[in-house]
Formats: sequence, C-alpha cells, structure tokens
Amino acid sequence: MIQIRLSHYEPCDPTEDCLGRTHIGYQEGMTEAEAFEAGRGVWKLKADRVLDQDEVQIINLDGTVVAVATITGITKCGDRQAIEGTLLTGDPRVGQPTTTPHLSRNPVGYFETSRAGHAGG
Repeated sequence: MIQIRLSHYEPCDPTEDCLGRTHIGYQEGMTEAEAFEAGRGVWKLKADRVLDQDEVQIINLDGTVVAVATITGITKCGDRQAIEGTLLTGDPRVGQPTTTPHLSRNPVGYFETSRAGHAGG
C-alpha cells in the first residue's frame, strides 16, 4: 500500500497543474472523490514501487483516512507522477484513523503489501 498525507487545502492554477486541478490538499467536508483527486498527484514517486502495490490510501494531517483506491497505473507529469486508480467509495477505513501511520516528513509512504504477495499477483 502507498499512503499519501495531504497538507492543508490551497488553490492552484489549473493551467499550471498537469491534472488540471483547481486545488490541492485537504479541507474538512471534502468527498472521497475530491480527496482522491487532490491526493493522487503530483509527486516524485518511485514508479516501480507504486506499480508493485495494490492500493493507495489518502490521509489528512490528523492521520484520518479520507480516500482509498486501487492502483491501476501512473501518469507522468514532467519529472513527477500521478497515481491512476479506481476509488473504493464507501470503504470502511474512510473516516477512521489509519492503522499504518508513517512518521516521515515526506507525504508519500510505502508499505510492504505488494501484488507479488497475492495469489495470481
């Protein structure tokens, strides 16, 4: 699993954002889809490590899960990447404290739950 910790909500220029977003970060009241869109990119990711994982978990600064998605690929955005995935709307982890907090200052954390460990993976 990859975990992305969102900072505070701030506007951005959609003409300068490779995903065309109007904001990044998290604010209270966002939907799961909005949180996933804000959190899926753009990051300096290790593409091989991303593609070896099943899912991405988006958390806020308090460590609460705000979105979960399966990973289907990555999109290159200049020298950075965005995660492509299928949002798992209504996942029971959403709204709960993450069970795998990462202590790094880096907003992206990698956890050892790879596709290789799953049958047929």
